Amino acid sequence: MKIRKLQLKNIGVFDDETIEFQPCSAKDKAEIHIFTGQNGSGKSTILMALANTFDGRPNPNNLIFELKKRIKKIGGAVLVEIKFDNESLYRFTNDELLTASTNNNLLSIYQRQVYSYNETDRLSFAAFVFSGNRQIKGDNIQALNEPTTFNPLYQSLDFVKDYNQENQLTINQLIANNISKSAIEKGRNEEKSKKFANVIKSIEQAISEITGWKVEFDLETEPTNLITKVNGKELDFDVLPDGLRSLISWIADLLGRVDLLKWQDDMPIFEKNLILLLDEIEVHLHPAWQRRVLPVVQKLFKNSQIFVSTHSPFVVNSVDDAWVYKLELENGKATASEPIKSENSYSISQVLRDIFDIDEKFGKEVQDKLDNFEMLRDKIIGNGANVKDEKELLKLAKSLANEPSDELKQIVLDELRQLSKIKGKDYSL
Repeated sequence: MKIRKLQLKNIGVFDDETIEFQPCSAKDKAEIHIFTGQNGSGKSTILMALANTFDGRPNPNNLIFELKKRIKKIGGAVLVEIKFDNESLYRFTNDELLTASTNNNLLSIYQRQVYSYNETDRLSFAAFVFSGNRQIKGDNIQALNEPTTFNPLYQSLDFVKDYNQENQLTINQLIANNISKSAIEKGRNEEKSKKFANVIKSIEQAISEITGWKVEFDLETEPTNLITKVNGKELDFDVLPDGLRSLISWIADLLGRVDLLKWQDDMPIFEKNLILLLDEIEVHLHPAWQRRVLPVVQKLFKNSQIFVSTHSPFVVNSVDDAWVYKLELENGKATASEPIKSENSYSISQVLRDIFDIDEKFGKEVQDKLDNFEMLRDKIIGNGANVKDEKELLKLAKSLANEPSDELKQIVLDELRQLSKIKGKDYSL
């Protein structure tokens, strides 16, 4: 199941905006849609509207409440409409925000499952929401503790998850359970043992590939404790780097939940049909990790449709064949640009300029000097400069050339040489 169109009418900063989602042309890669834009341009509103589509809980909850707060015209025509690739439509208006329904049987079943998980209804797809929050800590665990009433879809659509609820699994416990199950089945049912071990191995490999570190999980007894090894060194969860805690929080949570769900098919968990909504997952991540996180996810979950909000040019620049939607905010109203196909051959400078509207290369003080230098250069070339302008140009050039940056010095010297050629006059320092 893939989402092909979203219409928002009088929701937050959107008057009447329709966004169509084109499929990914590349084989064996997840379909990715990236939303960029300044704060308040509607990135989170889009993700909330998409998440609400799969939420079947009949009572008011934080997700719907947050979306309801973003309605701009209470009493007016308020509409969220989502179209799927099977031509089915899902819509709700201001009168139906808490009782939204759909004619799509698959979606109806899934919405019911989110509220009250029933293993007899085998799933053909699943949807999950994650943010870059650090949600993992050194909780107490048991070697094997899996509540009989645990719903793998519980809070799957919430941007901020509360793992302290009764009969719910913490991420630490979820990892520990798979390690314990693998050990219990070893020598008795090797296939089951490998299945549980592969979940842990997949989490370790994904995080290791993003970070460049060797990350491993293990259990120690007396007392039972989940061990995290980073490049062979044991670390407590509470002292893990923020970026690593963030990655473990959502990647381990996702893989663990997908593995616990009851599916219609026996395909590996990485081949399941998933819809992932990722809200600023680059938070806490070093730029080097920001460049790796989407490629790893795109390759790992190749049959998924992934919607991403981000402020990072490194995330946008990191993948080929994704669609990038630039949200423009003017006079309090937001619109989405025509999608641009991403290419990781584009430089960071080009992404900053074309996607984030940032053309500056240096810090503000230096950039202001460089802008004045270039303004005077253009004035001299256009024969509109006087002697005072030429003296100011050389003064700025000398100041910029004395900065510690070799790149900046080379730019200034190259500009002066070019100016000397054009005007037939020596402008060297």
